[in-house]
Amino acid sequence: MSDPVQAVALPHAVDVASVVLGAAQGALFASQVAKERQIDLVGIAMVAIVTGLGGGIARDLLLNQAPVALQSNEYVGSALIAAVVAVGLSGALSRLDPVVVAFDALSLGLYLVVGLSKASSLGLGSVPSIFIGILSCTAGGVVRDLLLRTEVALVTVGSFYAFAAFSGALVYMGLLQVANQSVATWAAVLVTFGVRMLSIWFGWSTPHASSLRLEKLDASVESMERMARSGVDVILRGGRGFMRGEERPDRETPQS
Repeated sequence: MSDPVQAVALPHAVDVASVVLGAAQGALFASQVAKERQIDLVGIAMVAIVTGLGGGIARDLLLNQAPVALQSNEYVGSALIAAVVAVGLSGALSRLDPVVVAFDALSLGLYLVVGLSKASSLGLGSVPSIFIGILSCTAGGVVRDLLLRTEVALVTVGSFYAFAAFSGALVYMGLLQVANQSVATWAAVLVTFGVRMLSIWFGWSTPHASSLRLEKLDASVESMERMARSGVDVILRGGRGFMRGEERPDRETPQS
C-alpha cells in the first residue's frame, strides 16, 4: 500500500463554483416559497448569498482563518450574479423541480470536498476533517431554511442529506490513503451527489427517532416501573397502618 497522500486545498475555482451553485439553489428555493412567505427580490438575493457563503464562512471561522468569502468581491459578486440569473430563470425552472434538487446535491458535494481538503491540509485528523466538511456543506442550507421559516432539512426526517455528505466524506478520506487527491475529490462529489439523488428518486428516508426504540427494552422498563410503584404503594400502606396502631396481618397476636 502506498503512503497516504498529503491533502492540499482545492483550486480556487472549485470553491467559487460551490458558492455559485449554492447561491443559485438558494435563490431557486426562495423563489418557490416567495409568494407564501411574502419574500421580495431583495430577500431572495439575501437568502441566495447566505446560502452560497454561509458554509464557507462557518468553515473558515472554525479553522481559525479569516473567511475567504469576505476578503474580495469575487465571492459575494458571484453569489449575487448566480442569484439574479436563477431568479430570472425561475419561471422556466419552476416546472423542473429536479433541477433545484440537482443543484442542491451538486453544491453539497462540492462544498464537502472543499471543506475536507482545507481541514486536511491544515493537519487536522480524519474525524475533525469530516466534521468540518459536513458542516461546511450544510451550514448554508440550515441558515436558508431558518430565514425562510421552513423545516431544517439537516435535522428533519426525509431524504438523505447529512448522510449523503457523510458517505462522500468517508470515500474522500479513504481514497486519500491509496489514491491521488483528484480521484478522492471527484469520487466524493459523485458519491454525495448520487446518494442524495437516489434517496429522493427512490423515496429513501432517514428513520424517525420513535422507530429506533427497542420494544423489548421498553416493555422491560415499563414492567420495572410497575413493580417499583407497587412496592412503594405497599410500603406506604404499611406505614399508614403502623401509625394508626394496626398490626400487620402476617403477625399473630400472642396468647396470654
